[in-house]
Amino acid sequence: MPSEKPKSLRKRDEEKLYEPIKKALATVFAFHYIEKRKKPMREPICKRNPHLEITANGKFSETLKREFDDKTLNILSTEKLRPDVMGFVQKKSSSPKELIIVEVKASPIKIVDVSKAKLYQDIFNATFSLVVSPRGIPEEKLRLVLDKDAIRGKVIIAKFVQFAYALAGVFQIHPKFPNVLDPFKTCVVRE
Repeated sequence: MPSEKPKSLRKRDEEKLYEPIKKALATVFAFHYIEKRKKPMREPICKRNPHLEITANGKFSETLKREFDDKTLNILSTEKLRPDVMGFVQKKSSSPKELIIVEVKASPIKIVDVSKAKLYQDIFNATFSLVVSPRGIPEEKLRLVLDKDAIRGKVIIAKFVQFAYALAGVFQIHPKFPNVLDPFKTCVVRE
């Protein structure tokens, strides 16, 4: 049995994935979720949609904090909850902002990772909660989360395939996962 990397090295491997996953996620939402306008509106650059930030360090921008209610802000400060990537998206300019939470793993996805993403989804009342790894989820764990809805809830479990030539990549969603939320229906691939 190969020895596992020390926690500090695993964390560094994870940190290298934050930016590419954030960019790929922004692309998926921008092209497959946000309704395109017939006439382009002039908006300031700060009104980016989707808005995503790396929050693994526990720092949240004021823009992101405005989307949380008082209870959530209190939980953030007292419980030290730190999803790796957070943000929000608006399908239309008139629709409410929908929260996005991403847990990033460099190693294969474990049951505890899925449970943590579900906890974040419940606490933050997020529309989109993902756990993403370039190594995906092993078959035995896949079967368990498919069998036990209470573990996964609506968490999207994805494999991240990074392009060698760019700071980007694509998400692969296993076809066994039922009811994958838009915009990830377009990402389902046969393995």
